[in-house]
Amino acid sequence: MVSRIRGLGAKKLSYAGRITLINSVLNTLYNYWAQMFIIPQSVIKRIEAICRNFLWDGSLDFHRVPLADRLWIKWVNAIYIKDQNWQDYTPPADSTWVWKSICKVKEKLKDGFVNGSWDHHPKGYTIRSGYDWLCSEQTAAVWSPVVWNNWNVPKHSIVTWLMMHNGMNVKEKLFKYACCADDLCVMCESQTETVHHVFSECVYSCRIKAHLSQWFGGNVPDTIHLATVYQKSVLWKARAACLTAYHYHVWFQRNNARLNCCLLRPEVEARRIEEEVIRRVKAKLGGANVIFD
Repeated sequence: MVSRIRGLGAKKLSYAGRITLINSVLNTLYNYWAQMFIIPQSVIKRIEAICRNFLWDGSLDFHRVPLADRLWIKWVNAIYIKDQNWQDYTPPADSTWVWKSICKVKEKLKDGFVNGSWDHHPKGYTIRSGYDWLCSEQTAAVWSPVVWNNWNVPKHSIVTWLMMHNGMNVKEKLFKYACCADDLCVMCESQTETVHHVFSECVYSCRIKAHLSQWFGGNVPDTIHLATVYQKSVLWKARAACLTAYHYHVWFQRNNARLNCCLLRPEVEARRIEEEVIRRVKAKLGGANVIFD
């Protein structure tokens, strides 16, 4: 695993790329040997540390400064808490934003502690048990099956996830911070560039979607509509893969227009999406021929 990491060039990869390599390469090595030998607990912890460091830092060792250590904890107790009851503690109005944020997390988690101990794990509080406890109070988003469909290319899913959270740095946002001269869409130059406009209203993206709809023999639905008719069929998964690929490629061309002042013709970009979806579906079907009608 160590030799593989040193040859992967992970510093240049995104988090999604590192996650893919961990699942497809590093975990595969572990699973292979675990089928034949009983792996010692110390080795398993070292493997977990290697994967964790590789994900967050792209290397074997974690070089970033820890967010908390014992000296910091002593300082917090001496400056902020001062022998007060932590369960009932509220931060002063003049405390830092970081400390107030930590106290907000405490408020969210304090109901999970009973008589000063974490009641959801026999060994006390762990990050995993805390995360699971918080998630138990939430419901999955309606569009979750579309975005995290395992037939999607991972980078396509992440772009769609950002889109659903309105997390794109569109010109509407950039213009407010004086990062650009205007807020017009760089692809059509006729309307304000919002997330909704880029993927649903822009003439350029609509022409791409029209080509894809013709290829599929029906309209390519939006994320919410596709999620409401969730199925486990090959055709539904292929539609989800096509929709997320559409989002990725439209955003790629938007950035290409803004940074390089050029755009591919909509029909060319649509054909690239079709070819990518076909390759992905073929890979999932074990190389079988794919026909959409």
